[in-house]
Parts: sequence; structure tokens; C-alpha cells
Amino acid sequence: MTRISLYEPFSSVFPADLFANALAGSNWPEWSRAIAAPAATSRTSSSTLAMPVDVIETARGWTIRAELAGVSKDQIDIQIDKNSVSISAKRERQAELKDGERLLRAEIAAGSVMRSFAMPSELDESAASATFDAGILTLELPRKQAQVARKLSVQ
Repeated sequence: MTRISLYEPFSSVFPADLFANALAGSNWPEWSRAIAAPAATSRTSSSTLAMPVDVIETARGWTIRAELAGVSKDQIDIQIDKNSVSISAKRERQAELKDGERLLRAEIAAGSVMRSFAMPSELDESAASATFDAGILTLELPRKQAQVARKLSVQ
């Protein structure tokens, strides 16, 4: 049977594990290889769920776009507290294998992910909005308007 493997164009130029000879025969656990050469192992080991984001400053405040492919909007939780915003999401593993099927490679990650951001000034929670389209979550986070000083009259 043919194995499916990821094409590595530089595998002949750079060894997959730069520290393979140094650790050969040692008692280092297998996970230490991920620390020694994370770039080499990250493509070949199982994937972890990630949430890449764009944070954009606008005239009104900020826009955060988060990539959440494969996540349903019911699995997204957004918390806003003063000047911080937290986004968490959960992606479920797809349907189990049917009889006669074998999983040859699993690169689609399942699990939970969370990102938090501290913004430079307080957010207007009541005016914030979120949309989710084609796997992209877009948050519109306006700045809270400065409170106008109130003059008190002496009685």
C-alpha cells in the first residue's frame, strides 16, 4: 500500500531533526525532539487547533478578524470586559469512521482554542458586534466615549 506523506522540498538540504545525532542513544523522551526542532516536527505530527487573527485599528476603535475554519457559530464564545476581549472556540471531530474505513492521516485538528487581547483603551461593550461568515469571525469593537465632566452647583 502506498503511504501518503507531506512533500518537504528542503528535506534533502536540511536534516529533519538537527539534533538527531546529539540525542541518538540518549534517554531523552520523544517529546524533546519537538522542543529541539519544532519547525521540522510541526508539519509531520498531528495538528493543533489554531486561531490566526488580524487586529486592525479604525477611527471608531478596532476590528478583529479571526480564522475559525470548521467551527460552527454555536461553538464560539466572546467575552468583553473593559479593555479586554477573549475569543474561545471548539471544533468537534468529524463523524467516526464507517466499517471498512481506515484513517491514513489526521491533520484536521479538533479541540478548543482561546485568544485574549488587551486593547489600549476601554471598549464600548454595548456597541460591539460580531459576525461569522465563511469561517471568518469579525468583531467590531468601538472605543468607549470619554465621559464628559459634569458640573455640580453648590446649594
